[in-house]
Amino acid sequence: MINYEEMLLYVKDVLTKSNAIKSKNPYHDFRDRFMHTKRVYEWTKVLHDELPVDENILYTAAIFHDIGYSKHKDEHAKVGAEIFKEYAIKNGFDKDFTLKVYDIIYHHSDKELIKDPNSSNELIILLEADLLDEEGALSIVWDLMALGHMKDKTYYDAIDALKHTKNILKQDYMVTPKAKKIWESKKELVKLFMNELEKDLFLEE
Repeated sequence: MINYEEMLLYVKDVLTKSNAIKSKNPYHDFRDRFMHTKRVYEWTKVLHDELPVDENILYTAAIFHDIGYSKHKDEHAKVGAEIFKEYAIKNGFDKDFTLKVYDIIYHHSDKELIKDPNSSNELIILLEADLLDEEGALSIVWDLMALGHMKDKTYYDAIDALKHTKNILKQDYMVTPKAKKIWESKKELVKLFMNELEKDLFLEE
């Protein structure tokens, strides 16, 4: 039987001991890779019923998807797949199950696969979940917390600081109806926030 809590604790331990749990960017020291993992895991539970999926495969891949940062930032997907395989063998996981989870982790950074008809349903849902995290309200918080590290900032600096936040307005990644609805809701929140901020700063034309 799959023990998700046990796997979460394992991932947290690996990321913590390797000092990969926190962002190395001094402006993003508030970001926690394990908390991101937990949120992606929760997003997969929100979206899992949008397509026929094997929940054990999906949830396990979500939990392990970023563990590769413990050894290699640029190749974290490939490295993470190998770390998972070692864990699976050690814990006696079914071979077919292990290979499917391995493949999803290995490819989860290839965002273009989200609309590839050959992608597994589990990969599509994980990609959606990964992309949904730190967008909308959280992206606003991200950009403004990063701005807080800078000296001599003003309210007006927030307009330029919301770069990560505004990226969502140019993106249309989602595939499933529920993810599309959530994505559009996040876009509307960003538009509303930006409009209200510009009004409050009297920057309207």
